[in-house]
Amino acid sequence: MNILTFTGHYLPGYKGGGPIKTIKNLFDQTGSFVSYKLITSNRDLGDTLPYNSIDHNVWNKVGNAEVFYVQSGSIGYKQVTKILFEKNYDLIYLNSFFSPTFSVLPLIIAKTLRQKVIVGPRGEFSEGALSLKSRKKNTFIKLYKLLNLHRGTIYQASSIYEAEDIKRVLGSDMDIVIAEDISAQEFAKNIAIREQIIKAVFISRISPMKNLGFALEILKSVQKPLVYDIYGPIEDQSYWRHCQSIIADLPSHIDVQYKGELTPEQVVPTLSSYDFFFMPTKGENYGHVIAEALCAGLPLLISDATPWRNLSEQGLGWDLSLDNPSTFSNAINKLALMSNDDHYEMRKNVLKWARNKFSQRDAIEANIAMFEYAANK
Repeated sequence: MNILTFTGHYLPGYKGGGPIKTIKNLFDQTGSFVSYKLITSNRDLGDTLPYNSIDHNVWNKVGNAEVFYVQSGSIGYKQVTKILFEKNYDLIYLNSFFSPTFSVLPLIIAKTLRQKVIVGPRGEFSEGALSLKSRKKNTFIKLYKLLNLHRGTIYQASSIYEAEDIKRVLGSDMDIVIAEDISAQEFAKNIAIREQIIKAVFISRISPMKNLGFALEILKSVQKPLVYDIYGPIEDQSYWRHCQSIIADLPSHIDVQYKGELTPEQVVPTLSSYDFFFMPTKGENYGHVIAEALCAGLPLLISDATPWRNLSEQGLGWDLSLDNPSTFSNAINKLALMSNDDHYEMRKNVLKWARNKFSQRDAIEANIAMFEYAANK
């Protein structure tokens, strides 16, 4: 099976976060069953210059896939169109809904050519995501449906929650396949006993969607000394300035530091040195960094707008409503008061759970089955 895949950013880039990991893990784990060609941007998220380590205007061998890095602007549209009209594929797999170059244009051409298409919205239909630039997105969705682009298209949901989001936005009769994102299987090598001051960590793009400002506001109500380290590319400079203004007003026993960006191989080792993961995101279809925090043996403190639910019942942390900010500060105070031995046991439980969860092949087999279903439609 030959699948022509589209995504906004890919290796050697890393600033695009989860979607890059989603595609890489898919290629790594299913590349022996499926032949992949990928079309993506020739530069990382937010960069003005192309990668200097790729060959331009040809297919590059990257892991289990052939990757074509398109230029920005009209030249990129022409490159995408040319490849699509060659029809050297069985199936088109789009990893975005709103991207003009890597979703909208390929979908319109695919419909014209009567090609089979899977669209993975990657969390773009969550209420949190749609609340950002809502007027522009709602206008596009109306036009999309008016042109019947949703008809005959298969949609991938990474969880039952994302499936409900897709139905809410496009209609209850959409052809939806649930296939969870495939997580990498890297685990913490050891768990350290925590120090006297509890240490929390945030790793993600700094943008309104990831809700760092909300997290910082929560820290104003935390009673115990706490270190909160922030990692990730600053995607939205004005939002970061807003976050900095909150940091400046925090009480003296709260120590917040921006630590810069991490490469993918640095994430799990870095997470392992902290005591819990704190990211009250507005929405995730999967949340690779959440999975990585679990693989690092970290208790989670996240919103309930992700597929990682019922954490407290499983001893993995807390998934809380953004409508009740005080519950977040209460959870942090509870963690701070926990004995070192109890915290160590909690981390051991998280790591054990993660090893069991991410060593299973369910997600791999679900993705392969999704492609087989689409190819035989």
